[in-house]
Amino acid sequence: MEPKYTVRQATEMTGVKSYVLRYWEEELDLRIERNELGHRYYTRYDIQLFMNIKELKKRGLQLRAIKELIPQISRTVPGSGSSKVKLLDTGEEVLERVPASEISEESVFLDPVSPVWVDDEKILEFQAILERLITQEMQAKNEDEERYRSLDLAIRHQQMARREAAAASADKKSRKRSRNV
Repeated sequence: MEPKYTVRQATEMTGVKSYVLRYWEEELDLRIERNELGHRYYTRYDIQLFMNIKELKKRGLQLRAIKELIPQISRTVPGSGSSKVKLLDTGEEVLERVPASEISEESVFLDPVSPVWVDDEKILEFQAILERLITQEMQAKNEDEERYRSLDLAIRHQQMARREAAAASADKKSRKRSRNV
């Protein structure tokens, strides 16, 4: 039977506050199991998913982008609820490499509690794809920011021109009044 973790244990394992876990659950439409009393409990898969989300957030992705990546993150081994790969390198301690011949489909799941190595090529390929997606998302974000900066600058120039025109008009009116007096 797969171990189940309480909210407190999940926060300790992921380093993410409980209200953030609930927020991610709601915003990303995650299906977190509940016990008979309605209390949340987390599986090793959920913990790994949260750690991957945390890493993506740390790399600058917004929840909207992460929500689109969730189907890729949560692909599972057929017939099991375990994730087939660890999505990102989260800087965890590296263990000695286990030969691929000793790894079964059931032991392919990587988690922060008891990490196991999988085929390095697949992980590296998947990470390269994800890095490319992250880079594209960051470039799009930077392009949007640049566009907003240029729009902001144009608006400021327009406002400055209007102020100068209003000041010149007010100055012209005051000179006209002083001549009439």
